[in-house]
Amino acid sequence: MRTWSRASVTTLIIILILTGCTGKMPEVPASTAILNNTDSASAPTQAGIDETPEHQEEDTIAVPTSTSSSETQDSTGEAQPTPAPTLSDWREAPISPEEVSQRVIEIYQDGQGQGRDPHNFSVIGDCQAIPFVFMGPYGRGDLEPDAAESQLWNVINYFEGSFKRWSVTARGGFTAASLLNPLQADPDSCKPGETPLTCEFRLNNPSFVFVTLETWLEPETVDRYEGYLRQILDYVIERGTVPILLTKADASELRGKEHVINPAIVNLAYEYQLPVVNFWRSAQYLDNFGIDPGREGFHLSDAGYKLKNTLALRALYQVWSAVEGIETAEAAPPTHTGTPEPTPMPEIAVATVDCDSGCVFFGTAQSSEGTIQGGGVYAYDPDTKQLTQILETGFDLQDVSDDGMRLLANQSNRLYNISLADGVSELVTDSFYDLGKQGAYWNSDESEVIYLDQDSPLKTANGQGFNLLPSGEDGVLIFESGRCDSKDYCQADGVFQREDGGEITKLETIASPVYSPDGSWIAYLNPEAATEENFYHTRYLVLEDTALGESSRRVLYFPEVSGFMVYGDVTTYVFSPEGERVFILHDVYSEYYEYSLSLRMYLWDLATGIRYDMGALEGISGSLTPQVVWAPGGESVLFFLTDLSESGEYRISVYSTVFETGEQLVLFDEGILAGMDYLYLTNLYWR
Repeated sequence: MRTWSRASVTTLIIILILTGCTGKMPEVPASTAILNNTDSASAPTQAGIDETPEHQEEDTIAVPTSTSSSETQDSTGEAQPTPAPTLSDWREAPISPEEVSQRVIEIYQDGQGQGRDPHNFSVIGDCQAIPFVFMGPYGRGDLEPDAAESQLWNVINYFEGSFKRWSVTARGGFTAASLLNPLQADPDSCKPGETPLTCEFRLNNPSFVFVTLETWLEPETVDRYEGYLRQILDYVIERGTVPILLTKADASELRGKEHVINPAIVNLAYEYQLPVVNFWRSAQYLDNFGIDPGREGFHLSDAGYKLKNTLALRALYQVWSAVEGIETAEAAPPTHTGTPEPTPMPEIAVATVDCDSGCVFFGTAQSSEGTIQGGGVYAYDPDTKQLTQILETGFDLQDVSDDGMRLLANQSNRLYNISLADGVSELVTDSFYDLGKQGAYWNSDESEVIYLDQDSPLKTANGQGFNLLPSGEDGVLIFESGRCDSKDYCQADGVFQREDGGEITKLETIASPVYSPDGSWIAYLNPEAATEENFYHTRYLVLEDTALGESSRRVLYFPEVSGFMVYGDVTTYVFSPEGERVFILHDVYSEYYEYSLSLRMYLWDLATGIRYDMGALEGISGSLTPQVVWAPGGESVLFFLTDLSESGEYRISVYSTVFETGEQLVLFDEGILAGMDYLYLTNLYWR
C-alpha cells in the first residue's frame, strides 16, 4: 500500500518547475460520468444514464428573479434563500466580499449542528492551490500579514493546523470534474470508491473550503465546468461547509476573447450568495497581470501568488469573523428506547447454481461515497458465460471448498459455512472480523475453519490482524496486521507469523506474500524497495522455496517505465494450480494523475526462470482492483477487469489468455456486472 509524505519541498519544486496544470492529461472516460450522483448505494445493473448539465451564457451573471417576499419557493414549496443582487458583468464583482450574506451564516450554523470542525478549512484546486504556494506560506512563516492588518494573525492562529495541510482535493492537473471522480482520489488516503471531495470531508471535516479551480484541459468541453462546479458547491453546502470562491488571473481557456471559467465562478457565487474573491480584477494592477512571463501563461508570478494569498486570508478572516459568534445548534438529547429485543437469526437465501463443469466464484463490494458494503457472491460459468448471484447484496466471499460445493461467506460479522448442494447454511461465528480482504479459510483437509475473531483479536505492537494469508501449512498462521478504518481500507504495519504455540513474530523482509497451493513456494515484495523516492512502488518480485529460505531466493525484474512521475508497480501475482508458474500483473502508474496508465501481464516459469511477456491493456483498469484467476487445469487464466464507461457506469468484463493457443488478453465476456457505484471483486476462486 502506498504511503508517502507530501511535505517534501524538493519534490514540490520539481513538480512546479517541470509541469503545468494545463498539460495534456491521459484520456479518462470518467470526466462526464460523475454527474450521475446518487444518495445511497445501488445494486449492480446493466445500464447507465448519461446526463449533461445545462449551462449559462458566458460573460453574464444569471441570478434568480427577485420577488416581493423575503424568500422564494421552489416547486416543492420549500423556502429558498433571498435572491442575490444582479450583476451585469463578472468583471465588476468586488475584489473582496463587501459583506457576508445571511445565507453564509445559515450554512455555517447548519454545519456546526452536523459536527463540522470550526478550526479546519480545506482547499479545492489544482497545482496553484497546493500548500507550497497557496495558504501554506502563512503556515511556514514565509508570508506574514502587514502590520496594518495585525488582526489577520487571529485567523492564522485559529486555523493553524490547516495552512500547511495537504488537501486531497488540491492536486496538479485537477479540474472541476476531477473532484467528483473516484479514479483521481488519493489511493493512500481515500477509501475505495471515494471521490477526492468525499474523501477530504471524511479526513478533514472542514467548516470552510476555498474553491480555486482554474484548469480545464479540453477546450471543446469547457462549458461543462459550471455544471461540475455547481455539483461541488451543492455537496459542500449540504454538509454545512462555507465555500469561499476565487476567480483566476489567467484566461488560458479563452475561446476567441471570451472568458468561460471566471464568469461561471462569479455567476454561481452570486446565485448561491457565497463570498467570492475576484482575484482576476486585482491582478490587473500587477505586472503582466500577475502571470509569470517566463512560463506558459498560466502560472502566477511571485507577486501574483503573494496577492492571491493575501486576498484569500482577508476573505477567510472576514467570513470567520461574521460567523464565529453564532451559536451552533445544540445536539438533541438521546431518546431512551428501552432494552432491544434479541435479533432473530436471518434466513440465508442461497441460489441454485450448476457448476458441474467448473465455475469462478467471487465476492463483490460496492462503494458509495466511501461507504463500502458487500455486493453479493456470484458464480460465473466460463463454458456457458452464465452469471448467477448466489448470495444477496451484503454478503462477501472468503473461501470455496476444493470441490466447489461449499462456501465460506460473511454478512458483516456473521460468518457462514454454506452448502450449495442443499442451500443449508451453518453459522460459524457472529464475531467475525470482516474489514480486511480475507479473514477466513479452510485448513488443508477442510475439517476446520480458520478465521479472525473480533472478540479475540491477533494483537501486535501497532494494531491487530486484519488479513489472513493461507500458507498451505496447518499450525502456522500468516497474517497482515495494522489498523482498519472500514472495509478494505486498512493501513498495514507488516506481515506476521504465529506458531502453533501462540508466539507471534514479524517477518521483517516480507510484504504482500502469496503462497503456492502446496505451500512450497512464496512470492512476495521487498518492503525496503518501496521508498519515498519512488513513491512507495515496487518494481520487482521475490521468490523463495519455503523449505530452503533465503538461500533459494530469486528476484524477477520488469522492464523500466518512463514518463514524469510514472512508476512500475507489482500489484497482483498468482501461482498456477501445480505451483510451477506465476502470473503477474504489473501496473504502470502515474503519481501525478494518481491513476493507472496501463496494466502489463507477465508469466514467470519457475523451472526455466524465463519471464514471458503476456500483453498489456492500456487505460485505468489497474486502478480498479484487477483480478486474475487460473483455470483448475492450468491451461488458461481469466482476468476480471473493471472499467468506467462514458455514462459513469462501472463495468466488469472478462478477458482470457490461453497458453496453448497463444491467445492473450482476448475480450471473453463484456459487462458481466455493472453499476453506477464503484464496484469491484474481492476474493475469487475457480473450482
